[in-house]
Amino acid sequence: MPVALDRPAPADAQPAGGLRVAGWLRGPGRRRQWRRRVVRRALAVVCAVAAAAGVVGIARSADRQPMERVVVAVRPLAVGEIATPSALREVWWPADLVPEASVHELGSVLGRPLSVPLGRGEPLTRTRVARDGLLLGQPVDLVAVHVSVPDPGLLAMVSAGDRVDLWGPDGPVARSVLVLSVDDSWVTDFGAVIQGQGSSSGYDVDGAGLVVSAGHDVVGRILSVPDDALGRAQLAVVLTRDRPRVG
Repeated sequence: MPVALDRPAPADAQPAGGLRVAGWLRGPGRRRQWRRRVVRRALAVVCAVAAAAGVVGIARSADRQPMERVVVAVRPLAVGEIATPSALREVWWPADLVPEASVHELGSVLGRPLSVPLGRGEPLTRTRVARDGLLLGQPVDLVAVHVSVPDPGLLAMVSAGDRVDLWGPDGPVARSVLVLSVDDSWVTDFGAVIQGQGSSSGYDVDGAGLVVSAGHDVVGRILSVPDDALGRAQLAVVLTRDRPRVG
């Protein structure tokens, strides 16, 4: 019996859609080569548009929420532990969440001990790290001593890092000692102040002065200078320029 040639083939015998597409692109022939070029270019355009949209989205997100760099603890840290790159790192935080007085650069605290414990991921602030010691970088045989100076005008001419001579009633007491810090000094211009910062005579009754580094023998001479009748130190400060500056 003859078979009808126009009868549709069974469903499982029909080519799948993927095979049709593959046949539309693959194989020899100029038309198929042209189709493949068109598809590749279209895909490249789609990828470029998606990448640009992603960049714009990130930029808009950054505009909506500014970020700041913050130093945080990598692991739990104890009081007195030294700040090191293995203990701390820099991360980006939303600016609205950054604590006040946060440390933003790891290099600014390296080598300094912590004054409070820190948990993992907790930000480091300037109040949570100990200040540099006054004798940092000084020879181990030197100590720091506070020198009271009655005349605030003598303090106004020196600053930390200067070298000065200290003179007492009988002559020089210390030569070329390094100034580590200088007290803030001010005087009042009203009444007679018996207690507090300053006096009407122009002297600071609380003993403003400066801190210098010196050997133990020099410190002994400084501390042995007698006070005057009003209980003020009898020391004068002479700024030196003929000796090398240190620090």
